[in-house]
Order: sequence, then structure tokens, then C-alpha cells
Amino acid sequence: MSLKPWSPTRWFWGLVLAQMLLWFLLPTFVRHVTPMDSTEGAMWGQYLTWGYTRDPWLNAWLTRLALTISNNQDWSIYLFSQLAVGTAFWSVWRLGKIILSPWHALIAVLILFGVQYYTIAAVDFNDNVCEIALWPLMALYLYRACTTQRLKHWILLGLLSGLALMAKYYTALPLLAMLIFMLATAKGRACFKSIGLYLALLVFIVISAPHFIWLPFNDYITIKYSFDKVDSYASLLDRHLGYAFHFFLAQLFTFLGACILFAFAAIGKKGQASEHDYLVDFNSDSGSNSDFDSDNSCNNSDQNKKQLSHFDQCFLWVVGLGPFILTLLISVIFGWKLNTMWGTPLQSLWGLVLVAVVQPDLTCAKRKRFLIAVITVSALIGVGYSLSLMRKGSHSSANFPVRAIAEKMTAEWHRRYQTKLSYVAGPNKAVSYMARYSKDRPRALIDWQPTRSPWVNMDDFREKGAAFILITKDSPDPLQGFPGNIRAEYPNLIVLPVESISWLRAKTGQTPFYYRFAFLPPYNQ
Repeated sequence: MSLKPWSPTRWFWGLVLAQMLLWFLLPTFVRHVTPMDSTEGAMWGQYLTWGYTRDPWLNAWLTRLALTISNNQDWSIYLFSQLAVGTAFWSVWRLGKIILSPWHALIAVLILFGVQYYTIAAVDFNDNVCEIALWPLMALYLYRACTTQRLKHWILLGLLSGLALMAKYYTALPLLAMLIFMLATAKGRACFKSIGLYLALLVFIVISAPHFIWLPFNDYITIKYSFDKVDSYASLLDRHLGYAFHFFLAQLFTFLGACILFAFAAIGKKGQASEHDYLVDFNSDSGSNSDFDSDNSCNNSDQNKKQLSHFDQCFLWVVGLGPFILTLLISVIFGWKLNTMWGTPLQSLWGLVLVAVVQPDLTCAKRKRFLIAVITVSALIGVGYSLSLMRKGSHSSANFPVRAIAEKMTAEWHRRYQTKLSYVAGPNKAVSYMARYSKDRPRALIDWQPTRSPWVNMDDFREKGAAFILITKDSPDPLQGFPGNIRAEYPNLIVLPVESISWLRAKTGQTPFYYRFAFLPPYNQ
């Protein structure tokens, strides 16, 4: 069997598109319902506003757009996730080809296939996945703006930075790292004399201003959520060292998969291949290079190495690793509790940093071995993900029977009151799934707190009534019942007994999935 030799560009598009297709199809066919964050984003997206409980508006608006495109089908959520991942890969590829050789740029992208943030975690479309797309794009256009001074690059940088901040406030850290980089390099400092930088700042302000105008009218709920990450009950040592140390180790462990893949390209003998010894003709010693990238042959493995300028080195270290270091410093100084998944957008440029530091000699044998490893690892991760969700007895959210519960809740409401179900109230997880899968698309009163649900008019809530809901794997548990303060606040609440339903893909003898309804009747009934 003889395969036509492929250039790095062809390998990039072939493998990235295959990876995106794989991780679009797997959750589409394996999951019965969307993951929690995606479901919460869908609940938020039912009403377009400039901010939500945990984040500004971008995540919710994109989720709304995805579900509008698909007529409320789950597959569009997974499609948007893969578009974000593909955008990240493209950004790293474009930036890598500027700084490194095409083959080294390709390796910097493909080793990310071994990082769970770009595979399993990316299934759950949320603020972190939005950042996966936007942070490396910001890095790319910062580099382009600083080196070309073209206005279009500055405008794109301002646009992307504004959107990224509207995905999550965490974007402030890469923006700070970018500022440090500009101040640390002569070429960066020269940008402060360019009108382009100030045009980018203007675009950034226009994009983000509506949210910050919205905040004081809504009790600063998004900012308060961010400051709630300071755990005042933890010990001083945990707050100022433990959280940062745990996050540090978690990110290194997560990147271990990328390091293992990189080893297949880095370890081995330095070879001297023949003039026509190309990469992918695995069973032939000759081929045509008519459509190869300029460094596609591997007759001299040293030819792909580049001497990086001070500007490029500073860019990779400060912009590539700066947000991670700043995250650790902020946790140490302020005692912020760090969620491991906040590392999702941090590692996009780590592959570039690793490859740039080592710049391995790339013989044909190493390239072949590396590509085989990438394809094998990608397949194994996909198989492992599918089997973990499809096995009987899995308690994954993929197997929540919430569609049936939402259908029963809505049907019971219609039977009792012969009117549309306008509101659902309860813990965040429960109301997110009910709002997502009830055909009436009720508005959600999260944790029964109007301050967490600024889209709910409480007078309208009491007039139209609401379904209250508790489900398994949430708090309070349905077996415990509704909190006393809630029953006291709504004395005419009709509380139904606890009911149960089998988990999807349940095994024999598995504890059922419990749920409990309560109905607040409409005012005139």
C-alpha cells in the first residue's frame, strides 16, 4: 500500500477536521441529554440580556444561537463546541507557522489532542470552551498587530478581546499578560505610538460596555459570584498556598498527555534521510513533493529549526505561560479557590512553547511514529469516553432521565391548570434541565432567589404560578423535601410525593433516580 505524501498543511486539516467530526458525533449519539453547563447556558439563553448569574452574555447568546439553528436539538451544542476547538487549533497553527517551521507548528497543534480540555471537557459548551477559541485568537492577532501594525489586526484584537471578556472575566489575565509583553519588548512599546492600539481599545470598550452598564441595575450578580470564590472557611495555608498548588499540579497532570505525544516526535536518533524520503509514503521510498510545504522533505532534520528572536521568545513565555502564572499568583495573594477546569483555555499555547524550546530533529521515522501515536491516542480517548457513558449503571449526566421528568411535570401542570407552564423553581441543576427539556420552555427561578434570576418578574411569577422541582444528585435531595423556608414563603404550595424513575442505561438493582414536584397554582385557580 502506497500513500501519497502529504504536507504539514494537509495533515493539519485532515487530522483536525477528523478530530472535530469525531467529537461532534460521539456526544450526539452517546449522550441522552446535554451536560450541565451547556444545559444551564440554554436556560440562560431563553432570555437575551447583558449578563447572567455566573458570566457575562457571550456563552448564553451563542447557546441560544446554536439551539435556534437546530430547532432546539442537542447536536448543535456539540457542533459549536467543536467549532471552538477547531478555531483554537487553527490559531495555534497559524501562529506556529509564523514563529516555527510548519512541521513544528503541526506538532504544537496535534499534541493538544492528548489534552482532555480539547476532547472530553470540550463536549460541555460553556464559558471555558468559548475561551478556548478566543484566547489563542487574541494571541495570534496581538502578534500580527505588533509585527505588521495593520489596522485590521488591531480591530480584530479589540473585537476578540471584548468578546472573550464577555465570555468570562478570567480573560482579564491574558489581557494583563499581553500588556506585560508589550511593555517588555521594544516592538511592543512602539505600539503605544500607533493609532491601531487605541482603535483596538475603543472596539474593546464598545463590546464590553453594555454589560458593565447592566451590572449596577442587577445587583452586580456576576461580580459577586466571582468574589464568592474566596473561601473564608478554609485554613490560611489552604487559601494562600493549597489552592494554587493543587491547581498547578492539576494543570501539569492534564498536560501530561500532550507531553507523551510530544515524546514520540522528540525521542529517537537524529537521522539523515535520502533526498526523496518523505513522510507519509510509509511503504515507499520515493514520492513527489509538488504540493508540499517548503520544509516537507526530511533529508536534513536540522533544516526545520529556527533561531527565535528575543521578541518571539518573550511572546511565547509571557503570552503563552503568563495567564497560568498570574492565576497562581492571584490565588496565593487573595486566597481564591481555583477550579481545575479553569485551566481549559490556559494550555492552547503550551504546545508552541514546548516545541519552540526543544525544536526536535524531525526525521521521517519520528514523523511517522508521531502521527501514528496521535491517531491512536485520539481513537483510544474516543472509545474510552463512549464506553464510560454507555456502560450499564453509569451515573453520568449523559444518562439523566430528565427528558421524561420534564415531560411528566409539564403534562401534570397542564392537567391541573389547563395553561402554559411559565415558570419553574428550584436548585440550579434541576431548573436548568426542566427549562431545557420542557416543551413550554418555562423561565427558571434559580434557588428560589430573584437576585439569581433577574429575568423573573416576581409579581408575574406569583400570578402565573410555577412548578417546583427537586432531583437526584442535587441539593436539597428530593428525599429530604422542600426547605422549610420555601414552604413558609409559599403556603399554598401543593407538594407531591417523591417519585422515582430508572436511570437510562440502568443496571439491575441500581438505585433509581428520584424527583419531587410541587405546584404553586396560578393566582386565579
